[in-house]
Amino acid sequence: MLESRLSNKISIYFIGMMSSKILSVLLIPLYAFYVSASALGYYDYMQTVMSITIPIVYIAIWEAILKFVLSESNEVTRKKVISTSAFFSMTITLFLAVLVFVILYKFTSQPLSIILLVPIMFVTYGLAVIWQYLARSLEQNKVYVFAGVVSTIINFLAVLILVCFVDLKLEGLFLSYIFGQFSIIVFIERKLCIRNYLRIGHFDYGVLRKMLTFSAPLVLNLISLWLMSAFGRFIITNELGTNANGLFSFANKFSLIITMIGSVITMAIVEEAILSTREKGINPQFKKNIELICKIFQCAILIAVPMIVIFYSFISQTDYYASLKYAPWLLLYAVATTVSANVGSIFQAINKTRYQFLTTVIGSLMTVSIAYIFIASIGIYSVIVGQIVGSIVMLFARYLLVNKYVNFKINWIPVINMTVLFIVTTIICLNVSVTMNIVVFLIITAGICFTNFTLLRNAYIRIFKKVDRQI
Repeated sequence: MLESRLSNKISIYFIGMMSSKILSVLLIPLYAFYVSASALGYYDYMQTVMSITIPIVYIAIWEAILKFVLSESNEVTRKKVISTSAFFSMTITLFLAVLVFVILYKFTSQPLSIILLVPIMFVTYGLAVIWQYLARSLEQNKVYVFAGVVSTIINFLAVLILVCFVDLKLEGLFLSYIFGQFSIIVFIERKLCIRNYLRIGHFDYGVLRKMLTFSAPLVLNLISLWLMSAFGRFIITNELGTNANGLFSFANKFSLIITMIGSVITMAIVEEAILSTREKGINPQFKKNIELICKIFQCAILIAVPMIVIFYSFISQTDYYASLKYAPWLLLYAVATTVSANVGSIFQAINKTRYQFLTTVIGSLMTVSIAYIFIASIGIYSVIVGQIVGSIVMLFARYLLVNKYVNFKINWIPVINMTVLFIVTTIICLNVSVTMNIVVFLIITAGICFTNFTLLRNAYIRIFKKVDRQI
């Protein structure tokens, strides 16, 4: 069973994640019925471009904000850091807005409304990230969490109104996202009054240089992660069109749920890895925790496969039904990425972060290479196969390098067995009726509950009761 300290952290992070992300999950059926595959494909494509553009243009300065403000006790110096980073970010924002507008205006045939909305989406997202990290650096974690909750609610309501009722289609998607991100800035500003920290006289070029020197190397790791998780959308859009990217994006929504939950686990695991090495090295219990987390996620995706097929039966008349054949396989990529992130946390604990970057590059190159080589022959599957193989290669590269410095031996036999079972189950579920998928779901659920009865009982006692008390 998970250690008490780790389970406590996971419980707390899980509450925060669920409260802000649950409505995002509910958007999946709305997209199915109210947004065309082509529109969702272009929207997802622009968000993919945004996800790599923002860290590069802003030089991931938010990482430096967290580091420099948290580690500084002198109030004057803290104000210099906040003012310097905020003025730098606002200057970059103006440059970015003009740049994106000019590129879209010159090189695309989109209507003017879209050409105007995309730059606004970029800059509101960029500033929202900055303001969120300012809240965290000021140790206002509740404000940070509630800002995310407010943003999700506003985004969800805006989609309901603008996309479902007003029928603004693609424009509605962009406007909804902009409103959600802008609400983050407004909420944090109302609670913390960041503007009170901002003074022209506090801007310091020396501080800015130190911050950018710290954050610039982190951009490389972010780019590598982006190549693995998002570059496939570029390949699909450029080679197969936005409609195909819309299908891939919709199929990917289910794996994103696994990834979201996995990110919560990883947050706690990173802290636990650092504490573990400080106290007595990577202890056996920490290794067992990694194995257990891997087992839990593999059980979860095994149950998810027939559930996904059953869900698709309700949207069989929509454009997205064709994406059914892709959705289950992406779950495998989500689990491999999550486990890889947890193993990679050991690099942070033993101060070998360069290997985290190196292994990410190896996985990313594998992903991109497979996607490019096979896109013409197997289409969307090339990206999915590339992501799965890339994430597995990254996982084992990290595992081998970690074991050069610490004793961290994992029993891979149960992992391999569960992976084979997942593959067989997926093939069966994709080729039988909905009724048979219900039967498969019941059999798998009963089997997992029976074989893991003690684990489930302990999980309820040690996690969910604690969650109830915290609520």
